[in-house]
Amino acid sequence: MGPYARRDHAAESKWHAALAMGGLADLMHAALSRRSKGESDLEPGRVDLRGCWALAGAWVAALGGVQLGQLHQVFWAVGLWLVAGAGLLALLRPRHGRLGPAATPSFAAPALGCAAAALVFTQLFLTGAGTNPDSLEQAARAGSPVRIQLSFAEAPRASLQTDKFSEDARPHRQFTVDARALVVAGNGSWRISGVPVRLSYPESRAPDIPLRGGSTVEVLATVSNSEPGDRQRFWLNASADLLPLGNPPAPDVFQGMRERFVGASEALPQPARALLPGMVFGDRSGADEELSEAMKVAGLSHLSAVSGANCAMVLGFVISVGRLLGLGRLPTLGLGLAALLGFVFLVGYEPSVLRAAVMGTIAAVGLHASRGGNALAALTLAVVVLLAIDPWLAGEPAFQLSVLATAGIVIIGRPMAARLNRWVPSIVSDGTAIALASQIACLPVLVALSPAFSLYSVPANLLVSPFISLITVAGTLAVVVLMVFPLVGMALVWVAGMPTMVVGLVGTWIAALPGALRPWPVGVAGVLLAWGIVLGTLLALGHVHPAAGSWQSRTRLAAQGVVTGLLLGLLLPLTALVPAPAVDWMVVSCDVGQGDGLLINAGDAGAVVVDTGKTAEDIAACLKRMRVTRVAALFITHRHADHDGGIAGVGDRRPVDKIYYSAADDPADPPHLTDSRGSLVTASQLGSGATGAAGPVAWKVLGPIPDGVFTGENDASLVVRFEIEADGLQRRISILATGDMEDEAMDQLIDKGLIGHADILKVSHHGAENGGVRTAPTVRPALALISVGADNTYGHPSDEALQALEENHVAVFRTDLRGTIIVGWDGKSLRVSSLGPTAERTSTRGPSKGGE
Repeated sequence: MGPYARRDHAAESKWHAALAMGGLADLMHAALSRRSKGESDLEPGRVDLRGCWALAGAWVAALGGVQLGQLHQVFWAVGLWLVAGAGLLALLRPRHGRLGPAATPSFAAPALGCAAAALVFTQLFLTGAGTNPDSLEQAARAGSPVRIQLSFAEAPRASLQTDKFSEDARPHRQFTVDARALVVAGNGSWRISGVPVRLSYPESRAPDIPLRGGSTVEVLATVSNSEPGDRQRFWLNASADLLPLGNPPAPDVFQGMRERFVGASEALPQPARALLPGMVFGDRSGADEELSEAMKVAGLSHLSAVSGANCAMVLGFVISVGRLLGLGRLPTLGLGLAALLGFVFLVGYEPSVLRAAVMGTIAAVGLHASRGGNALAALTLAVVVLLAIDPWLAGEPAFQLSVLATAGIVIIGRPMAARLNRWVPSIVSDGTAIALASQIACLPVLVALSPAFSLYSVPANLLVSPFISLITVAGTLAVVVLMVFPLVGMALVWVAGMPTMVVGLVGTWIAALPGALRPWPVGVAGVLLAWGIVLGTLLALGHVHPAAGSWQSRTRLAAQGVVTGLLLGLLLPLTALVPAPAVDWMVVSCDVGQGDGLLINAGDAGAVVVDTGKTAEDIAACLKRMRVTRVAALFITHRHADHDGGIAGVGDRRPVDKIYYSAADDPADPPHLTDSRGSLVTASQLGSGATGAAGPVAWKVLGPIPDGVFTGENDASLVVRFEIEADGLQRRISILATGDMEDEAMDQLIDKGLIGHADILKVSHHGAENGGVRTAPTVRPALALISVGADNTYGHPSDEALQALEENHVAVFRTDLRGTIIVGWDGKSLRVSSLGPTAERTSTRGPSKGGE
């Protein structure tokens, strides 16, 4: 019996599975065109891909068109319309006295693609996307300020920044807002503009009245050009105070509703308190970094962003209520679309919300017109319409992921579910197929954004999928009801909050499992591998047939074998063996479990290594991945196994020039290793005041000081200030490495004035409570690195250490959550990426000699 035959619970299964990964078309089909008992679903047939020509044409035109001038846009629009028109004439010409499929020429689909591309180019030309005001262009070239009047497209976003990592700069609140230029001053007159821009201004230049979306201001600002293809074509930095124009916009009633809901959510226990506003209308402000990172690692972070799934649930719920009330199809559809419009107003006019609403509307109308069977056609139409309205969507990862996830469900999920249903019940096969199809389809974009993937995202989404509809529907109702009946609204908050807490607990549990976030090859190789998995999956499912011939069956069998092997690569840590490419890294905090291992790029001189972790394999793997071929200097901060146990791995396959160390007592056998040259390199003991250099890296030892506080081996730790001088830097970037020095000894260094500002802080003692809280306000770093093992028995990092960093507005990056952390310089600021945590290690239990 076919997998979709005679199943009265098929709609319910589709409902829950689609909620997990945003299967909009399938969910609409379940809600709007639910079959009666005993009525069979159709066997999934071949997917009609001809409409993809239009999608491809619109997408390519959007990607390229936003980077072209107006003259080129006109040229492409006219040329493509002519080609599309010629194809249409050929299609309409009778052949053998009739029209229809037999008369359809083979170039009809490409002609459709040309028409979609021409539509996008026409839209770009009509909106003036290829023109820029001369006054702004001249100001950008000259670097001179210009007076401009702006209309805010949204509420300004606040952040804390430290300008250019200056020695004397303090963190300050900086506001950024997307706006549209109304008029620009030039040659003694105002000129109408309309160009989209992005404005940045410090809190000191903000007016006394609050600024919201729709606010109009006048400002004197410096201008710089954006990258080609950016939606905001100029960046403005305020040179004077912002001057509001006209009356401020009236308070947004929907904003008040959202704020009341967030306030009501404060009564919930964590993590429901932090997650519920995000799952209802995308407000993630209440989630701390640890919870946000856990949700990302578990593959559940998409639940805290408004997407097609949210719109589909609201629309599906209202349509189901309409059906229960006995309304006809047309009134039910109208009621559902009205509810969807209200949801958009409630959540806010974010691009993702508008995008999801458009896709939901097209899907619902298509299903009402009895065209729900071709979900791919509805998706194609929605994408072409959206790209024609807003061509910049084509370059946005969120839009790419949304389209790929839905396409994956339609093209991969249905046949995959049909095959899985031969061995498992449909409620399992449908959910697994939809979640896995979404992950496979989105893989090329995900690994391009971050070279890692969530190993357990499929089971995680299956576990939480039964709760999502209840959370979204009850939470959305609570936002509205709280304004009228607070007690009933509060009850709905708890109804939505309890399953939200389950989602959060599942996310944090799965994120803590061994190997939850797996590394992936970086760069072009990783993206090509991801696309290979997509193509291989399509081959295995029969969507892409090799050329017919006697070898056809064997080729398909081989393709399925390749796909099976590639998919197993998603489940096995094979990609951890792939070295990272040669990148312009500056500092690396290696994932060595419960221990320390820091690399500093010394250019042609090699690398400076600070501590080695407990095992030689861990530090050797990190050096290999970062392609370190020479170690200019190795610092062993103190003689505990989690800092010097892996010393042999540093000399494995590479020469080591110098080794330095500190210890509480002079050992009979100082640290030593045999490097790749066969040379025995023995360490020299350093004390306070020692200096040195390797290539662009200079260092000075600040501690321990003679006759200083000493409570054990930890207080003997080397405290070293490193400074890096490299091309493109306005000054040296500084790093403070603190070993495991404890609070009393570190406070003594601070009191003597030896510790000052540094851009990067390696947090002492893995963030332990006895590491001290005075270091953060004294050092004032831009970011802090905590090297710590997952699930360690010491409770590292402590709440006290994390709170001290948070209070001083320091960005914190932990190896237990992110794996190996790579810090680089992009020409303007520090940039951070990570390779994902590795598998659980036995070394998380503590060192074999010395204490942590």
